[in-house]
Amino acid sequence: MVEAAEPSYLGRLLDLVSLIGDEPGLTITEAGQRTGMPVSTASRLVSLLVTRGFVRRRGTDHALEPGPRLERLALRSLQRMGHHGRFRDRVERLAELTGESVSLSLVEFDHIVLVSRRESEHALRIVARVGDLISPTTSATGKAILAFMSEDRANDILSDRDRMPPAAWSALEEELAGVRRCGHARHEEEFAVGQRCVAAPFFSSSGEPVGAISVAGPAARFTREAADAAVRQLLIETRSISAELGFETEPSDVKRSLP
Repeated sequence: MVEAAEPSYLGRLLDLVSLIGDEPGLTITEAGQRTGMPVSTASRLVSLLVTRGFVRRRGTDHALEPGPRLERLALRSLQRMGHHGRFRDRVERLAELTGESVSLSLVEFDHIVLVSRRESEHALRIVARVGDLISPTTSATGKAILAFMSEDRANDILSDRDRMPPAAWSALEEELAGVRRCGHARHEEEFAVGQRCVAAPFFSSSGEPVGAISVAGPAARFTREAADAAVRQLLIETRSISAELGFETEPSDVKRSLP
């Protein structure tokens, strides 16, 4: 029996998704050439993908990149396949030591995405899911990463930076300077009402922050004293990941001293 031919429109759509996932940064013309379709067809299909959140156009040059829906789909698939298992032992260990929820997030394209999570066994907790996008300005994880990024890279993930009131941005810059001095960040109910969280970044061999681990719990239970105690083990784990990724020295302005 001869199988029916794949619908041309659907096939081209899938080809575009695959290409943009593999080679972010192409223009519509380049994507059309790579997939062998007219630019007009590529443009029409890209518009559909952008509308659905699977593709986005980057900044001023409108280059094509995976959109948030495609990124979340990929990350959740990777989680089910265990590709982030190399980090799982750190998450599990911290959760056992602190008794609170522990998350590991990675910088993926222009987003900070939660990729590994161990929920607290307490009935009272704030639930998060693998694939969730993390705020770079209100979460401890986001601030831990943002503090050590280059200005250009930080601008990529701060899409709302220009809309922040000057006073708020000034306060954030001051807070990030403090994060750089001590090597970890925290939030006190900015990210979620009633939640306290501490987080520390880890670095690639180039010295760029590529992710962070956080420990979080209800402020009534995860007290300031408990959070301070969690920082020590948090820094041990993030240093271990950084070393595994080939990062050998701390940034010159970071003490990251263990409490």
